[in-house]
Amino acid sequence: MADLVIVTGARGFVGPHVVRALRDAGCVVLERVRSDGDLAEARPTWPRARHVVHLAGRTFVPDAWSNPAPFHRDNVLATSHVLEYCRETGATLVHVSSYVYGVPQRLPIDESHPLQPFNPYAESKIAAERAVEDYQTRFGVGATVVRPFNLYGPGQDTRFLIPTIIRQALDPSLDAITVADDRPRRDYLHVDDLAALIVAALRAPSGGPYNAGSGESHSVRDIAERVGEMTGRRKLLHVSGPVRPNEILDVIADVSRARSALGWRPRIGFTEGLQETIEMVRA
Repeated sequence: MADLVIVTGARGFVGPHVVRALRDAGCVVLERVRSDGDLAEARPTWPRARHVVHLAGRTFVPDAWSNPAPFHRDNVLATSHVLEYCRETGATLVHVSSYVYGVPQRLPIDESHPLQPFNPYAESKIAAERAVEDYQTRFGVGATVVRPFNLYGPGQDTRFLIPTIIRQALDPSLDAITVADDRPRRDYLHVDDLAALIVAALRAPSGGPYNAGSGESHSVRDIAERVGEMTGRRKLLHVSGPVRPNEILDVIADVSRARSALGWRPRIGFTEGLQETIEMVRA
């Protein structure tokens, strides 16, 4: 895999892990970040590449409720411009999506599950996927959609759940760990396992979509208790509320398609990944 691969959003949470995995696989990688040009403004003027991994976009779901317009701009319009680049150059695309299934109709969730926007962020991601599908059908752009479930690992924004719990556990000034709701269960995947799936998707013909998850779920309370045990800082768990209306209480990914088509499976267990994340926060 010595061909040039362009990675958008290369300095975000996922980007550095993907760039490292691609280089370890022998790829030449061109990293693109917002300061290199706003993808929502116009089609990018990149050198000709064999592949594009599109990670750039807005990701923090709570912000989408208060200000949804930038999510549509950066998640939909920018994706369309990346697709235009692929159409004109013949590059293939791996497009990373998420939060598209809404309230589960069944567990585990496979890729045939209906897409249901549950919030403005999900609306923008589904619209971006529709654009990818349209360019595949109308213009023959080679593209693969990868749908990670809840990601975690070193380098994640401290606004997300797991780093928030770890920082509270390690903070000697706090007697308790505070969360809004301790009930929801989510399927957590280590970011390095997602990077491995993206590399596998580049090697395979255009296909998918592919779920990226662990195949098991953990509750907020379970995570807080595990972090307490692993840090030696057992603290009370304070549930502050408010409970979000129509909260999804359990999510589990069916990853059998990626396993059978790409030979991929998650390799980093939740305990191992949590320990690594704790050590990085400590450092």
